[in-house]
Amino acid sequence: MASGLLHLKWETPRTLRKLVKGMRVAGSRAGFKVAEYLAAVFVISLGLVAVGAGFATAIQGVETSRQHITATFLAGQRLEQIRATALSNSLVPCVGFANITGACFAAQAYGSIPNAPGYRSTVTVTDYVVKGAVARKWVDVEVFYQPVVGWGVQLSAERSVRLSTLIASRT
Repeated sequence: MASGLLHLKWETPRTLRKLVKGMRVAGSRAGFKVAEYLAAVFVISLGLVAVGAGFATAIQGVETSRQHITATFLAGQRLEQIRATALSNSLVPCVGFANITGACFAAQAYGSIPNAPGYRSTVTVTDYVVKGAVARKWVDVEVFYQPVVGWGVQLSAERSVRLSTLIASRT
């Protein structure tokens, strides 16, 4: 035959015994013991628990960020409503710079903000008088929400976002 080809010949029983001798036989001391299996299962279980805890923390962080961003958006939206009111015709009730008051922008309770039932807001207006007339108004809009924790919504606590602006009279 050509060189480089392997010639196979029948193995003798003696050669087979050498092969079998090198292999692990059931009940022999080669291989893993029960204690080694238990240790491996324990280490893998610890790793899985750590990954699970990290995953839960990450999900909670994402939800907290979403709530904070939504509260910031709602506060900005409420400020824009107030700014639009300041620029409008003041002959209509609750419209115009002179009519920007806390009474015209009442507090919104949980469930009363459209498409945001988990939020509530308050508006505080502070008048700044210059030479006997209101020249500026400091407006604070605060949006509250109940934070999400590992077991659900924490009803006993509130977080909030506060945005402020200074509105001046156009006259």
